[in-house]
Amino acid sequence: MAEITKYKINNQGAHRFTMYLFIVTTSMIFAGFTSAFLVRKGGGGAWTPFDIPAIFKVSTLLILLSSVFLQAAHIANKKQHKLMTAVGLFFTLVLGLLFCYYQIQGWKQLNDAGVYLSFNPNPAGPYFLVITFIHALHVSVAILFLFIAFVHSVILLRRSNSTEILNEIETTEKGILNIRTDLLTLFWHFMGILWVYLYFFLTLNLK
Repeated sequence: MAEITKYKINNQGAHRFTMYLFIVTTSMIFAGFTSAFLVRKGGGGAWTPFDIPAIFKVSTLLILLSSVFLQAAHIANKKQHKLMTAVGLFFTLVLGLLFCYYQIQGWKQLNDAGVYLSFNPNPAGPYFLVITFIHALHVSVAILFLFIAFVHSVILLRRSNSTEILNEIETTEKGILNIRTDLLTLFWHFMGILWVYLYFFLTLNLK
């Protein structure tokens, strides 16, 4: 039993280290994107500022609100409140999907305004679209894990005699993927903070 406990602790530490490594790597990628943005903007030429559609403010609000619900779900999970865990994960999932929906609507509005994924005539457009798309892609991956966590929380909720919580990320013999809400919450909060940074960075530097 002691060996199993030690293995689980080491395994959890490895997962947390991997998550931190992913966050650092992702931060460096977006730092590269924003640096390239500033260099290209300073190069002059056909660079033309444009207004970011107001709908991106809505998506910013949604992802911040989703973090609140996921944090609540994580706290409930630690306290073994299965119903509140499922509810929190559900609302986080819905808000995450709405975030992606409003991002797509924002891209459509830019397209209608003549901002395309082409460096001609205005290279500012592609930088904005690529940066926001890559971020949305990361959020989509997080939504997949949110969905799995929500489904698993519903399964646990239906087991009235179970006190199991979403504690580990490991594949069982039946292939069921269990999600650690601490890592999920860390990942989601990071994506939210990253989006807020990107939104203000792009808003200030597209003027």
